[in-house]
Amino acid sequence: MKIVIKINPLDCKMNKKILIVTEYFYPNDSSTAYYLTDIVKTISDKNNVITITTSELNGSKELPFLKNKIFRMKESRFSKDRLLSRVAKLLFSTARLTWKAFSLLRKGDEIFAVTNPAFLILILAVIKKIKKVKYTLLVYDVFPENILAAGLTKSDSFIYKVSKKIFNWAYTQADHLIVIGRDMQEVIGLKTKNSVPLSLVTNWCDVESIRCYPKSANAIIQQFKLEEKIVFAFTGNFGRVQGIQNLLDATLLVKNKNFVLLFIGDGAMRSTIEEHIVNNSNKNVIYGGNYPASDKNIFLNACDIALVSLSPSMYGLGVPSKSYYNMAASKPLLLIGDERSEIGRVIKEHDIGWVVESDNPQKLAEQFEEICKNSSFDIKGRKSREVVEQFYSKEVILEKYKKLYGSAY
Repeated sequence: MKIVIKINPLDCKMNKKILIVTEYFYPNDSSTAYYLTDIVKTISDKNNVITITTSELNGSKELPFLKNKIFRMKESRFSKDRLLSRVAKLLFSTARLTWKAFSLLRKGDEIFAVTNPAFLILILAVIKKIKKVKYTLLVYDVFPENILAAGLTKSDSFIYKVSKKIFNWAYTQADHLIVIGRDMQEVIGLKTKNSVPLSLVTNWCDVESIRCYPKSANAIIQQFKLEEKIVFAFTGNFGRVQGIQNLLDATLLVKNKNFVLLFIGDGAMRSTIEEHIVNNSNKNVIYGGNYPASDKNIFLNACDIALVSLSPSMYGLGVPSKSYYNMAASKPLLLIGDERSEIGRVIKEHDIGWVVESDNPQKLAEQFEEICKNSSFDIKGRKSREVVEQFYSKEVILEKYKKLYGSAY
């Protein structure tokens, strides 16, 4: 009697081990942790996924799908406030992550890593060759170009030139690169000379968690008595590459009395914003405070138009994922940046806002004035919500990971 054993293909897939290596993960409150946690949950359905992270629980409960599937390495206690201690922290985090990965990997396994910490990219390129495993790198940051964009080095410095060559080599060692924007796709393609397969999978927004409320009912709007004003809001990180000074300079040129620029968040440029408010008499700039992510339905609804701003040097080096949340709150976008950037293309393709070049306060002031005179921002806002639901919702993007990851490169 002949016995036929039927094998379910999914059972075979479950035998494939995928090692996720990431500095940030649940319950860390960074955007990287948020996205990586959902990606891991999604690809765990059909794969044997093990996560290695330096994000400790710190009193939080472990997520059920991570039970016996995660190694939480001890975080380095070095301070982030000083350069040397910050570098030491990154080195120790990298060492702990890669040592654990090296001990767990077997020939035929796969690595899925993200570009934080930066040193991880270099060491995983070597481990991949030694262990003979497949390697996917999700690109959130482009090193060392992002250091140059932040003004922390110069393009003609010896260290920058050497590090660029080393990192370029490291990126080419991946079997598969995932990028989050079309501009980043161009930059990484040049960096690797198109020698590595590239997939474009954008970040997303949990649309169902965002509710749209009338501006007049918003607590922040009421606090500053902005019900009758046309409010442009910049929310999130006030970093050095966000073009904050350009925004402030433009407000000095706006004559419309209904115009207000509202800042909500924190960052390196916060003191610059607060000094501007104190030193200028036109009073069309307001700092509205800093709110936790849990209050997103409050601060996302505290405006008529949402601002996204990046310096020219950031082209292809990152995509502000907050844009998708602004869109989910039915806000049109005003991008101060390159129209060829990912968000610039989204705005132009779907007619959900405006794009103004960076570092041109006069042009930006003119755009502020034009928008204040035009009531069409309500129409663009409604369209924003429709676009994010159709193309950038959590379900839509995670479905791409289901289809993409685990397939042959």
